[in-house]
Amino acid sequence: MKNFLKTLIPVELAKGLLLTGKRFIQVMFSANRGKSKLHLVDEYPEVPAKVQPRFRGRLQLLKDDQGEIICVCCNACVKACPTNAIQIVPGKKEGRKTRVPASYGFEMERCVFCGFCVESCTFNAIALNHQFELAVYNREDMALGLGGVFQSIDKPSPVAKFSYSGEE
Repeated sequence: MKNFLKTLIPVELAKGLLLTGKRFIQVMFSANRGKSKLHLVDEYPEVPAKVQPRFRGRLQLLKDDQGEIICVCCNACVKACPTNAIQIVPGKKEGRKTRVPASYGFEMERCVFCGFCVESCTFNAIALNHQFELAVYNREDMALGLGGVFQSIDKPSPVAKFSYSGEE
């Protein structure tokens, strides 16, 4: 009888099924009942998601302490972008010696999130933030620039309260 059971159900398979069943029962009775070490599910919309430090999300223009855009329109990011997703039109600002972007266009639908633009920027004026939920209803909302609420490249989009970890 023992040999028959060994051929019918291998011992290792039975041990694995037993371990999986125990773990399933433990998680099933602990889920959504407070924080426990067996709680495997993240409550995503209510609790902000945690992303890895090297995660590359949406492109964002950075500002200095005075609130001015750091970009000096050197076009290094434009040249480094393999998909030509970035366009910069330089302009001047009163009281500033260096150039500022009159328009900074970023087509997110063409971006492959490679990070070459961030690496090539010698002024540390752009960064890939930790915003990971980038779905939009209109294709026009994928084109980011310097103005507008939904299309502003210098701050996270309004969806970011759910999809932005806040880590820099």
